[in-house]
Amino acid sequence: MSVLVTGGSGFVGLNIASELLAQGTDVALFGPAAPPAGALAHLRGLKGVLTIAEGDVRDRRSLDEAIAATGASRLVHGAAITAGLEREAVEAIRIAEVNLLGTLNVLDAAVAAGIRRVVQLGTGSVFGSVPPDIDAIDETLPPVPDSLYGITKYAAERAAIRYRQTRGLDVVVARLGVVFGRWEYDTGVRDTLSVPLQLARLARAGEKACFRAGLPDDWVYAADIAGAVAALLDAPATSYPVYQIATGRRWSITDWCERLKGTYPGFDYALSADDALINVARAAPTARPPFRVDRLREDVGYRARFLEEAAFEDYLAWHRAGGFETPSASPQPADDRAASMGAGR
Repeated sequence: MSVLVTGGSGFVGLNIASELLAQGTDVALFGPAAPPAGALAHLRGLKGVLTIAEGDVRDRRSLDEAIAATGASRLVHGAAITAGLEREAVEAIRIAEVNLLGTLNVLDAAVAAGIRRVVQLGTGSVFGSVPPDIDAIDETLPPVPDSLYGITKYAAERAAIRYRQTRGLDVVVARLGVVFGRWEYDTGVRDTLSVPLQLARLARAGEKACFRAGLPDDWVYAADIAGAVAALLDAPATSYPVYQIATGRRWSITDWCERLKGTYPGFDYALSADDALINVARAAPTARPPFRVDRLREDVGYRARFLEEAAFEDYLAWHRAGGFETPSASPQPADDRAASMGAGR
């Protein structure tokens, strides 16, 4: 029985699909368009069977048809519009339709089809601006979203919890840290690409990166997200409705830039407060404290495999191989002792 992944052509969805297919699980990618050719070539070379199911989460019929046609028994819901301030001003209704109403369609379709487990991808944006006296965020901190993206995603999160409580749907929300990694590209629904991707592009071009202090630094490598989602799908039972997937630590952006300098001699970087010089965008006005991952560790044995050195080496190998232009092998950490997944890995 396969796993249906909504938003499957986005970079997080592609990483999840790669993980599941490598394990031998059949995967159906659901979205308005097929993934880029390089991603398809990679995914079709893995153990599981890949199916492409084109559709839109705003269209309940297309969801029902995709679940029936693929025989999906589990589902990962990742479809969303990660909107910035400019898009909020012109596409508020569409953002709500996809992020909230689309989620309700997915949950209703899952109930109707008897889906065994749903993992719904959430976001740290539900927390908005966190008080300065908080040094780490666990799942019990009350969210106060301050962007339309965060507001709609928090509403979707609460809807999933309600379905878990009242509709008998085995659904969990997985809030993601600040994700980066292989397969990231501009899909048109993420208004700000990850800081590591922006830095990598500047480094490869031999340009200087200028950015403000306080860039988001609760980074997590996409392969670790994928492993954790697979573990949540496979867990015999889940103790909580909400889990957080991250590394549980801050990353040093200056250390990351120093690694890039050592690899790309023409690259340099600097902190700046001059808007005319800033060329590294950020999705949030300030960095939030890192996520705690105790629940995930206790329930599925999660440990992040790709910390700074392993993530950099894998990410560098990915870019040197051409990124999306060249299909490449599944990611491997520089040191497999760094971590393991107790379930689903």
